[in-house]
Amino acid sequence: MRRLQAVTGVAAIVLLSACAPAAAQAPAAGTVTGKLQIEGGPISPDGQQPGKRPVSGTVQFTSTRQHRVTVSVGNSGSFSVQLPPGTYGVCSRSPAAQGPCSQARRVTVTARHTSKIAFTFIVP
Repeated sequence: MRRLQAVTGVAAIVLLSACAPAAAQAPAAGTVTGKLQIEGGPISPDGQQPGKRPVSGTVQFTSTRQHRVTVSVGNSGSFSVQLPPGTYGVCSRSPAAQGPCSQARRVTVTARHTSKIAFTFIVP
């Protein structure tokens, strides 16, 4: 009899957990992809200023709850990060362009969608 009660109890727990509301589960993440680029610099011997090219650095996302996620960006300049849905303040930095956070902006992350963002550092 006790064995039957134990099996029945386990079955009830499994059924209840399967019927738990979807809101109790973590929301699906969204993706933000982007590029860090630099433009300008010293004039070349042929009299041209360099155009846009990829650059390394970091991109920092700050949620409205002040949770921060920092992404390192390699020499390709490309990055991709998955974040919980919400609105984030975004800023970028690069050793190639001195100074504090550059081009601060906002991005809205939506579950199962991809948002794109690009930062271009202008150097004299």
